[in-house]
Amino acid sequence: MDRISWKSTSGLALAAMVCLLSAPASAGITYNVTNDLGNQNGWSLAGTITVSEYGTFSGSGAITAITAIDLTASKEDVNHRYNSVADTKLYGVLSANPATLILPAGQLELWQNSTSSIQWYKGSGAFYYYAVWDSETLWNSGDFSPIVDGALVLGTAVPEIDPAGIGSVLALVTGALGLLERRRLKTA
Repeated sequence: MDRISWKSTSGLALAAMVCLLSAPASAGITYNVTNDLGNQNGWSLAGTITVSEYGTFSGSGAITAITAIDLTASKEDVNHRYNSVADTKLYGVLSANPATLILPAGQLELWQNSTSSIQWYKGSGAFYYYAVWDSETLWNSGDFSPIVDGALVLGTAVPEIDPAGIGSVLALVTGALGLLERRRLKTA
């Protein structure tokens, strides 16, 4: 590696480190949705729900704590995608912690349009789990799993990549490249 390419390589590495270290924090907390195969009438549910922050949210209608939805219900070669937050509603309590997104009480409704939704309901001793697409019922179950401490576990946290960790790796690689360049110059 000649001196000019070393300078441009180290400059690029430094620029990448600055960009990564100055990147803003995550725009929310993302959870992989629970895929309760036993209660979904042969449908599989995959995707994520993103909330703005950790905490307990109470609602009686529209909920702004949910900032993104990207769910797909699949059965054989049929896929239905739910990705609208415009008509998401909470009637009760939703709780987001570092490990799970849970519904301790009430009902959460994720509407794609006026005829397509996924809904979870947890009342006193009663559970309700429902999905519909264009007025056709995909599943309608009086059960839901998993339940932890009486609350429906709607999702588990997606591990985040720590920007400080990425910066450390880039610093290590840049340092190693510097040592190799120094060794090359010393032997030349």
